[in-house]
Amino acid sequence: MGASNRVTDDFRRLAFRVERYLRLEATERLTVVTTYVVLAAVVMALATSAIFFLSTGTVKALTLWTENEMLSYYIVGGVLVLFIVLVFFLKKPLIENPFVKMFSDQLLNVPTVTEHVLSKSHKDEQIRKLAESLVRELDDYEEEGGEE
Repeated sequence: MGASNRVTDDFRRLAFRVERYLRLEATERLTVVTTYVVLAAVVMALATSAIFFLSTGTVKALTLWTENEMLSYYIVGGVLVLFIVLVFFLKKPLIENPFVKMFSDQLLNVPTVTEHVLSKSHKDEQIRKLAESLVRELDDYEEEGGEE
């Protein structure tokens, strides 16, 4: 009866550790993805400002050549609309494919705990060592006042 309780207790502690590890992995992946999204938003804001100032400068330069400021604004506006149409038609290779690759690399192409442990040649020994280390960590965590 005592050995059965100990095995059950060890298994419970192992499950608790694996759950904590998976939460940590998920947090890390979400942090990376969130960082990419925030970075994209900042780059987009800065790119919009840069396009505005570059367009204004181009209009002023074209005004010297065409001697008509309104025509210069139409030319620059037309070029920007052509860029928008080009990006719209090339959205899959320019935007969608890189984002899908980035997100899938971050979320799907990482070996799971099970794959990582079982890929080794001495899987039984490694599982035992992992279970023992997780139980020790859990004991340390509980001694420090952690919750179960």
